[in-house]
Amino acid sequence: MKDCRTKIICILALCLSLLSFRTLSQGLYEVSLEEKVSNSSLIIEGKVVDQQSFWNPQHTLIYTSNKIEVYKIFKGNTQEKFIEVLTQGGTVGEETIQASDLLQLQNETMGLFFCYSNTINLRSPATGARLYDVYSSSQGCLKYDLQNNSASAPFERFKDLKGELYKTIEKRTGRTFENRKPELEFNSIQAKPEQPQAVSITSFSPSSVNAGAILDPTNNLLTITGSGFTTPTGSAAVLFDDADDGAGGTPFIVGANSPLVVSWTDTQIQIRVPTNAGTGTFQVRDNAGNTGTSPSALNVLYSILTVSSGGQIRESNLMDFNGSGGYDIFYSTNTANGGKDLNSAPEKATFQRALTTWKESVGFNITEAGTTTSQTLNVSDGQNVIMFDNTGSGVAPLASGVLAVCYSRNGSCNPVASNAPQKFEFDIVIRNNGVSVNNTAFNIGPCKTAISSTEIDLESVLLHELGHALNLGHIIDSYQGTVLPNVNPQKVMNFAIVNGVQRRNPDFSAFTGAKYAVKQKGNVYGNCAALSEMSLLSVISEARDECPATFPTTATTQNTSIPFDLAHATSDRFGDPQFTAVNCAGTGTALTNNAYYAIKTNPVGGVLSLNVSGYGTTPASQGACASAGVKLALYQVSSCPTGQAYPSPVACRTFNADGAISDITGLAASTNYLILVDGIDNTKASFNLLLSGAALPIKLTNFYGEALDKYNKLHWSIESSIDVKQLVIEKSIDGNNFDAIANFDGQSIKVNEQETLNDYQPVPGTNFYRIKTVNIDGTIEYSKTILIRRNENQSLSFYPNPVKDYLNVQIRVAVRKTYTISLTTITGQRLYQKEVIAEAGISNFKIRTSGFAKGIYVVSIIDSGGDEIQTRKIQIQ
Repeated sequence: MKDCRTKIICILALCLSLLSFRTLSQGLYEVSLEEKVSNSSLIIEGKVVDQQSFWNPQHTLIYTSNKIEVYKIFKGNTQEKFIEVLTQGGTVGEETIQASDLLQLQNETMGLFFCYSNTINLRSPATGARLYDVYSSSQGCLKYDLQNNSASAPFERFKDLKGELYKTIEKRTGRTFENRKPELEFNSIQAKPEQPQAVSITSFSPSSVNAGAILDPTNNLLTITGSGFTTPTGSAAVLFDDADDGAGGTPFIVGANSPLVVSWTDTQIQIRVPTNAGTGTFQVRDNAGNTGTSPSALNVLYSILTVSSGGQIRESNLMDFNGSGGYDIFYSTNTANGGKDLNSAPEKATFQRALTTWKESVGFNITEAGTTTSQTLNVSDGQNVIMFDNTGSGVAPLASGVLAVCYSRNGSCNPVASNAPQKFEFDIVIRNNGVSVNNTAFNIGPCKTAISSTEIDLESVLLHELGHALNLGHIIDSYQGTVLPNVNPQKVMNFAIVNGVQRRNPDFSAFTGAKYAVKQKGNVYGNCAALSEMSLLSVISEARDECPATFPTTATTQNTSIPFDLAHATSDRFGDPQFTAVNCAGTGTALTNNAYYAIKTNPVGGVLSLNVSGYGTTPASQGACASAGVKLALYQVSSCPTGQAYPSPVACRTFNADGAISDITGLAASTNYLILVDGIDNTKASFNLLLSGAALPIKLTNFYGEALDKYNKLHWSIESSIDVKQLVIEKSIDGNNFDAIANFDGQSIKVNEQETLNDYQPVPGTNFYRIKTVNIDGTIEYSKTILIRRNENQSLSFYPNPVKDYLNVQIRVAVRKTYTISLTTITGQRLYQKEVIAEAGISNFKIRTSGFAKGIYVVSIIDSGGDEIQTRKIQIQ
């Protein structure tokens, strides 16, 4: 057989819905029951009894015809015993399309279906009949859980089928349902009542897993121990909470005959946790239909998307398809068929911010390669296209409730059994009001989403969609709180998003999962497509992203300067405070991009002074937003508290610019405190925080200087030196721009001894000096700045020395003069010579040294008479 590629095309659709808080009288964005009933021409109860997948006529997408046996009719009419319902995705030959969060059905799925004729006139490949579509896709099928007499869809839960669901639908339709199969009364078709202790789960390991991470069995393979599991036949299965519709819905079922099941005995099951599994309790079902529930919840940290390949469930890996280590993307400019030019639209900047976040945080190797006029979803065109929804895409417009869709194409080279799947390309379609079904308001940023509106934050949506492009699946980790603005938003890869909030930085789950997804696996891929895995871009991280493992045992030094970069910080519910322990009112607030620093007060305690410098935001325009800024909380703790169990803060502050923050008073003596900073409304701020005040000790003392005949002499002494990496003496001629003139290793610093340094290149007039202390943890402290004045008619100086890129030559004269600057090797070979004119006063000249080899060189100043008036050796690094 010829070596060819087996294409597995994955559609990853985000069915995010806006959940408003009723206490604010906001309308729900989620597709209401009334909307589903109103837009459905046929509502039936039934069960999937057969499935057939087929290509659409354009051969751009695979659909599945689901043959459903009709049990009850709640609206409309059909004389047929069976109807056929259309879903996106399926398998034809060697090609597979998966549609995540668009409705997916399996054989034996039973539920209530809100149907209408599909709008693109697709017909059954078996009968030629026009297929039914399901209104609002995954929200339009209430899947039954007969064991618990319940039904669920995203945002919808019914706890009693006959007593609640049937009555509710009948009330909305104004008619009594027609029972096509009266012999299948609900009580007769539900599973047998559970027998006491028939199935018992006593333990499971590990307690936390990574769903879908098949290549990481340590964190994916679940071992379940108990009794009564029977044999892997009949209805035997493991039932997980389904991450695609949130906590507590109809479970995701993995049959005992699934390739995910490694082993099954009466007392132990080993199973690879599937992509769809979310945090929650799980059940084991025996071959007779009896179930047992886990004694505690299984935690799912993150989820990795998988594909069915070669009869197995396997991970698909990111590859180098553009020759530069990754993927090229193109922005669609086509305005036909209701489309919009994304390249010129403000939404492009929103997309770019989300893309930059993934590129800089985990190294997602994406190149913006330009534009395209394509607006058709072609999973085999080799282009990764970002576009608005349009009627010329070749698929139906985005369903009500769907905000964006990520299309991913995956495949394997033959032989499939020995070659790992790889991601060939992805396209992203963004909701377009006027084309997509129903309208939704987007906030395109960079300012916060208004809490008084039903706006959805587009950057949060696109960060989620790009998470799918990174091969991340959904998790169960929803919002916290009930009333805006006191709400902590859902995590990035939760299936749904809340209006009025934003999460534009990866949380710990998404961040950790993405790092796993981009990590090179070293698999064998064959030679039909990309030959190497994706290489990672350089990443930028916040060094203080997590609470520090150790707290200081000695007092924090005076004028400690701490750099923070909240643009590249994450959040971590396993280590962060609960959202009600961040502001001093205890009312709750968002935690999206936070960082920490631990301090210790001196034996006196008292006041902690805080000063902000270098404040800026990403993008810069965010700094002008009304609510942008940083919140700061201070906790009196001697080590990191358990996540979600922090004490109330002892002080809280906010700021949004450079300058002093109001002092924090009353700090206890010789006591540890923890500083938390977090972006208000996900403000991506960077800044330096200078700590001072009576609560911190003074380390540097007696710093002064004097002007001698040919040089300036500096004097200082060190009172204490703890965890110091380096001491740097810095000099400036204007009091603002300083250069290093000497460096001392931290281990060579002498305590309580007078130290001196001679500056043999002083400038006439005023010379400024300061001492910079670089601590082991990366923080920086600055001494006071001192100045030394000299009165001379002519002076020359060269700095810095050693030099790396440019050597500064400064000439001070009383009257205008001409000089020649010369640079030679130590053996006299001239490398540079230039005539310059020094005006009365101070003149500065630069010599570019970055092009010269490292080593010792000689710089000379020659006057107009040819006399060499000064010569210095310099070291080029």
